[in-house]
Amino acid sequence: MNKLFSSFLDRLAERMAALLAGSLSSRVEGLHATVQAEQQSQLEDLARRYEADGKLEIAATLRERALRLTSVDLAAEAVEVIQRVTDEPPRLIEPTKTTSPADLRGLPDFSGPTPVAGKKRRKPLDGTDPSDDTGAAS
Repeated sequence: MNKLFSSFLDRLAERMAALLAGSLSSRVEGLHATVQAEQQSQLEDLARRYEADGKLEIAATLRERALRLTSVDLAAEAVEVIQRVTDEPPRLIEPTKTTSPADLRGLPDFSGPTPVAGKKRRKPLDGTDPSDDTGAAS
């Protein structure tokens, strides 16, 4: 009897989960359709406004975008987005080629010896010249 009751509860939970998922899915689909309709209406209004201003190319582009908004399969859009997010970036098969020296014209030439940044030396207070090897006072 306990096994029969457990089986009944399992089936009831499965059925409730399916009903809940179906209800939630239809609600999301309805909200999505409403948002799409509002966007299409806004794009059509903009297209009419641009058409009245004589900007026919912009109006045609807006109408094409409005037509692309209609989607029958919500899951296809989600799968496409997930694939774009999870795909690895393309890897380079061959090593990168070195650039020609002509492309590096704007860079400074580091091939020669580096100039020493000279600091001005102060004269010591005792009157000796630091450049003087003898160390005698001047």
